[in-house]
Amino acid sequence: MSKFTIKPLVLAMAASMLPAVSYAQDAADAELEEVIVTGSFRASLANALNTKRNSANNVDAIVAEDMGKMPDLNLAESLQRVPGVAITREGGEGRNITVRGLGPGFSATTLNGMEVPSSTGGLDSSGGVNRGRSFDFNVFASELFNKIILNKSSKGSLEEGGLASTVELYSAKPFDNPGPHAVIGGSMAVDNLTGEDDPRVVGMFSNTFADDKFGVLVSFAQSERNIRQEGFGSVRYTSPHDNSKRKFPVNDSAVDIQGTANPLANYPIYDSSSPLFQEELLTDELREQLQNKKLDFMLFPRLPRMDSFSTDQERTGVTGSFQFRPNDRMEFTLDYLNSQLSTEVTSYNFFAQFRNVFNTTTPTSIVLDDAGRVAVAGEFTGVSPRSESRGQFSDTEFEQVVLSGKIDLTDNLKLDVMFGNANVVHDEEQYRFNLDALNASYTNPAAPRRQAINGLNPTYFSYDFRANSDIAEMTYGFDITDPLNFHFTGPTIQKDIVDRDNDTFRSDLTWDLDESSVKTGVIFNERNISSERYQPVAGSITEPVARVSTGSGSAFILPITEATRGLVTTLSAVTNGYGDAVNPPGGFPTDFVIADFAATRAAYNAGSFELQKNSGQTFDITEETAGAYVEYNRNMELAGMPLMVNGGLRYVETEVTSLGVAGESESKLTNDYAEWLPSANATLEVVEDFVVRLSANRNLTRPGLASMTATVNATPVNGNVSVGNPALNPTIADAIDLGFEWYFAEEAVLGITFFRKDIDSFVLGKVVNTTLTPELRNIIGSAYPQYNPNSPSYDPNVVSLDGNWNINTSVNSKGSTLDGYEISYQQPFTFLPSALEGLGMFANYTYVSSETTYETSFGDVKGPLTGLSENSYNYGVYFEREQFGARLVVNGRDDYVTAIPGSDLNYSENTSGPTRVDMSAFYNITENVKVSLEVINLTEEDERLYTTGPQASGGDLNLVREINNTGREISLGLRATF
Repeated sequence: MSKFTIKPLVLAMAASMLPAVSYAQDAADAELEEVIVTGSFRASLANALNTKRNSANNVDAIVAEDMGKMPDLNLAESLQRVPGVAITREGGEGRNITVRGLGPGFSATTLNGMEVPSSTGGLDSSGGVNRGRSFDFNVFASELFNKIILNKSSKGSLEEGGLASTVELYSAKPFDNPGPHAVIGGSMAVDNLTGEDDPRVVGMFSNTFADDKFGVLVSFAQSERNIRQEGFGSVRYTSPHDNSKRKFPVNDSAVDIQGTANPLANYPIYDSSSPLFQEELLTDELREQLQNKKLDFMLFPRLPRMDSFSTDQERTGVTGSFQFRPNDRMEFTLDYLNSQLSTEVTSYNFFAQFRNVFNTTTPTSIVLDDAGRVAVAGEFTGVSPRSESRGQFSDTEFEQVVLSGKIDLTDNLKLDVMFGNANVVHDEEQYRFNLDALNASYTNPAAPRRQAINGLNPTYFSYDFRANSDIAEMTYGFDITDPLNFHFTGPTIQKDIVDRDNDTFRSDLTWDLDESSVKTGVIFNERNISSERYQPVAGSITEPVARVSTGSGSAFILPITEATRGLVTTLSAVTNGYGDAVNPPGGFPTDFVIADFAATRAAYNAGSFELQKNSGQTFDITEETAGAYVEYNRNMELAGMPLMVNGGLRYVETEVTSLGVAGESESKLTNDYAEWLPSANATLEVVEDFVVRLSANRNLTRPGLASMTATVNATPVNGNVSVGNPALNPTIADAIDLGFEWYFAEEAVLGITFFRKDIDSFVLGKVVNTTLTPELRNIIGSAYPQYNPNSPSYDPNVVSLDGNWNINTSVNSKGSTLDGYEISYQQPFTFLPSALEGLGMFANYTYVSSETTYETSFGDVKGPLTGLSENSYNYGVYFEREQFGARLVVNGRDDYVTAIPGSDLNYSENTSGPTRVDMSAFYNITENVKVSLEVINLTEEDERLYTTGPQASGGDLNLVREINNTGREISLGLRATF
């Protein structure tokens, strides 16, 4: 699905400016001294360094090694080599960037001069459909681009929105490199988990005609990628007490407990000797529970489970650029880019359920940690295991058309105009089929039941983290690979369509004077996001197998029988060697029953959908912005030292209209605001090749689009509900950068930049754990079929409408100060003897410090910004000669917070900072033919997520939420240029 529209306002304004118009790169960029890319990584580094040195503001750049050849296979992974940039990966591939401690939503991304949207779905359990402002770089093949510029400080002519950074992407143009050129290449990749071959093909043709008056460039890139990600998950820790005040059905005296339970360590709010003591909460009933049922306050894994994710991905990209230069004073460009991403994610999880069922689960033996806070091992009866089979089948299409032109009105007056449209549509069907273990007995003696093995109680379950603190040994009292032990329970079947559309018109006028220039311009944007949630057509879902009465009233089960075995299979039948990637302990199960997706989907008659108007994921938001600026640039001398000065002032107005549904009623809310954004940049060459750079500016980031919905969205199985807030205001920051750059040799630099941002407020989630209001209760009860006993989607294990829920909304909270510094170094070692000729190195290190105030159920708490790693680094060594070359790159970052407060009354959710090692090499068979080798995740680094314990205790623990591995990818390629 795609569309290209130019709004009438844009057409009218464009018509008033043409027939001769232009919009190219920023005027300062046009003055850069270009370094010709010669097809080497070293030349790419040199070209990027030249861009940085000559820029008015603080920028870093990544430049293609050759036509259609960026330094990395993924744009996000190229950006992580820039000082201050860290990336988040999903399915082993870079998706988003964090810049100087500020998350993906604080960076804006432009493509060929206009801000563009990008939305994909998640590739693993940490992902999801992107409805916000963060940019998903994994939509695009890197071969479609020839330059990336990352602006870390602002200027008047740079569009607002990137408080952390503005990333400028540029596709290739025929006038960049006149004459006939062609590239064709391909590669074959394989990873050590799937063992499947992943082809990648790229082609590009460019030529100019009629004395370089006409130019045409077309490119094509296509790739396939098969990923397997496997591991273990707890899906967060919680206590019975934090799970809606549930209790185990037995007192501590009935349990064999090793260790001394210390409930007040988890809940100092109940400790009269603690400064956190809240006396009003300590009822007589609670005092008794703290004495006789201390296990109710211990932490247990909510869903200890085996995880297996498989992703099949196909990415196709096409670009076209057509340029016309009728004379030396005019140039017109039409750019087109289309990228399509097709993804099939199948995930299989098997877990014992403690979530929401502590009150029916009986502990028989518990081993506590030394602090008496966490159950590191335990044996239980009454456990209800579940096999969860999920499928996410999505198609994403991005399309952009940009028409630009430039005209020299006089010798020193230039006009640039651009208008364009960018559209991205993400269409995703989601299926979750649950297979719950049968009960050990039913009132109806004819009903099938769970069969015990090894002399155990069929409802027995044990876990043990003592051999491996991240991966539990687990034992079940029945055969988890026998389909006859299972029955179907409420599935989740839904479809999401997210359609994002941006229209932009921009006009800039530059007046060049003797030693200076004045630039002014206007810009108009209309951004729209339409999100639609679809549910199965009413009455279309059928029960996959025959009902069997349990003998208790009208209750029934949907058991697997010999006749319906074909609806299920086992993990070992669809994947080989599960568990090998994470090296689990010996008692870790490696096979279990799963649903056969095709057969089960057919049995449910799933696949036909209708719009769910009252869903919290159905909304429409339109954001219109109008901006104007003036900018002054001057090259001069100060006491004989070259000085480049840039100053600007930008004014922008924003109007937001949010359409949604609250219950059965449509809701329309609006908001508007205006801001003045000044900026100043100065670069002083104190002595030859030693530059001092100073930048000061004000910038903003608008609230995430999904946070401004006029809707209600709930997750019944976890008891989470979110309510949108269209009245949110932007986050505004005053920033200052002070940098020192020593270009001590050709193609070399040693630099340090200090930075500070005073941020007025953050848009943060406010979570209250309480019962639903009558209005929310009615909305959720009517909108979610999990609460309808007559629906095939009915699920008795969801949180009760009368229970406690985590009610989440977004608010403008307190601000913060962010401080840090970056150190960067780059040098080819030309001083070495000839035997080592071609050796070079690049390295950078970033330190960032900041915290802000978060609202939790236990009051305000201080914590780091989400996505902020205090320390991050990147370094690489390359050896490159005309005939062959290789490089090794290491990238690492500290642990970082992903959510405060965390779900399930956890203080926070965090991710362990990975250290990734990648390498590449090439050999030139001839002057025009090159063979290459790429190795991604050379050391097979794990990805680990964790939680930090109860909000009531301040988050001082490190409890695994998920650990997984995607293995190592190796790619061998061949490329020819003509």
